[in-house]
Amino acid sequence: MKTVPKAERTTGGQHARAGFTLIELLVVVATIAILASLLLPAAGRVKEKGRRMHCTNNLRQIGLGIQMYRDDHNDRPPLYLVNPGRNSGYAGGNTNYLEIRYVPGTNSFICLSDRTRGRISIDLGWEYYGVVGDFTTSYAYHLGAWQQLTPEGREWLTSTKVVGGVVQGQIPRWGPRFIVAACPWHRHLFAGWTGKKANLSKPTNIRDLALRYDGSVDSFFWPMQNWEEEPYTRTR
Repeated sequence: MKTVPKAERTTGGQHARAGFTLIELLVVVATIAILASLLLPAAGRVKEKGRRMHCTNNLRQIGLGIQMYRDDHNDRPPLYLVNPGRNSGYAGGNTNYLEIRYVPGTNSFICLSDRTRGRISIDLGWEYYGVVGDFTTSYAYHLGAWQQLTPEGREWLTSTKVVGGVVQGQIPRWGPRFIVAACPWHRHLFAGWTGKKANLSKPTNIRDLALRYDGSVDSFFWPMQNWEEEPYTRTR
């Protein structure tokens, strides 16, 4: 008895179908594309949530490290979060700060959303320290060398002078809410900064993370105009 190959067997006098038609393949591809468009953003949000949790933990550790450093140095905060090398532009460079005794390891100073891996190239000299290419950490620091060592920095940070009914110093004005250190990288990432050079081409309302003067960590809108008021009053 002759066996008919599967591809040649008939059903109702017609050959059985051996595969998908072009239309069916297109439908399958379109379905997969739709599912991917629905799932990928959700996966991205989950991944970013994990990065934010890691960053929050980093800032808490940095806050504890700053407090322990102050306990050991007559309540004076560190000039820098980590050793800035010889290119800080201020005194106190080429010296270890939090990275040895207080917050061991440099991974705690790098946000996972930071595509420069702690080598930021902007805002150098007042909240980041070093030259382009140096390790600056991911975190803007507002108790640093500029604030402690320069007359304008000390006035910005601690002045009790009142002008127009407003205290001029940031710590006297904002108290426990003063932002000691902050991470801009959650906003930077969604704004388009995905390489080593600054690129903030896409508008976004992503909130960033801040270490407050009282040691708490929460979210805030990174200022577009000034650090004196906007970070504390902007709500959207």
